[in-house]
Amino acid sequence: MIFSKLWINPATSNQVQDTAYKTASSVKTPDVVISKANLHKSDVPLPDKDMVEKVQAELFKGVKKEDLEKAKKTVHELHMYFESGFVYEAENWIEKYSDPNSPGWVFWEKTGTIEIPGYTEKVYNEKDGNWYIQRLEEVKAAFADKTAFTDDITKAQELISEAVKNHDIKNLWYAHQVLHNLDYWVLNYPIQYPKGTAAPPDWKGVETYFGVTKTLKGFYQTALEEYIYDEQTGRYINKITGVWYVVKDGYKVIPPEEYIDRAKVETIDGINITDRPNDVWELKEIREITIKSGDTLVDIIKPYFMNEHFRMNYEWYAKQVLKLNNITDPHYIKAGDTLKIPIYIDKGAKVN
Repeated sequence: MIFSKLWINPATSNQVQDTAYKTASSVKTPDVVISKANLHKSDVPLPDKDMVEKVQAELFKGVKKEDLEKAKKTVHELHMYFESGFVYEAENWIEKYSDPNSPGWVFWEKTGTIEIPGYTEKVYNEKDGNWYIQRLEEVKAAFADKTAFTDDITKAQELISEAVKNHDIKNLWYAHQVLHNLDYWVLNYPIQYPKGTAAPPDWKGVETYFGVTKTLKGFYQTALEEYIYDEQTGRYINKITGVWYVVKDGYKVIPPEEYIDRAKVETIDGINITDRPNDVWELKEIREITIKSGDTLVDIIKPYFMNEHFRMNYEWYAKQVLKLNNITDPHYIKAGDTLKIPIYIDKGAKVN
């Protein structure tokens, strides 16, 4: 698929990047390969330090110091419980809970003395699903007026609840991602582990951000004006034109044709897009194609312009093609020759 890099104007209404998981009670969680190696697999760029500090300043404002410290410690501990469950062989949640019929789910369903013949000896269980949910409720109480943060805590609670209800390990997996983001990138950022504090079982996670929390919604997720976030598809949709975009590899991108709702937009010419200044374009790569009999220069470069540079001045782009190929007469090209096609990105589309 060819993607065009779209420059995004800041808008007043931010939208949550909630594409890595869906609310368990409303839609099914996406398929995922549950494995220790995949626990911290994410292509989402790490949040910017200045942005995180601004989020923290707003989130921590008005919160009592003792409540804040308790929340930091609680979320960190719960995160570590989840992390150790997926990383440590002694816990081995993957082995215990990948099967929805596993008797091990009783440990998420009740506390107290548990004995499962043929599965476990008599043991005392102090942490069931409700225990995790209640601890998170205590955290939420300290941030009662911080809607985005409390929504994130509620998300984790719902995922845990649905995991227990349906014996679905995927919900535990995504609950870990929420706790991970809140621990490493919100409450306890920058990551420091003083003496006596548990360090993460898997240090690779310190360099991972999942992008699944509303609290950090300001991180390159500013929606274009008149675009509305659709949680089920992860798309930002213009309800008038039907055009939509996603965030991929740190860019806000609009692929061509398939991003147009043909029921609402008949042709791409129907989209009102102002040319970007020539000086915002940065050369990303050079592709090479072989000229075929009957090709004209206009026919060759038009698809590249329409699909990837449709916000660029066409005359300027054509001149770059001529210059790159040392072509003095655009009406004369020869079949069999190699033509170099410059591919540009818009500097304004890159996440800093």
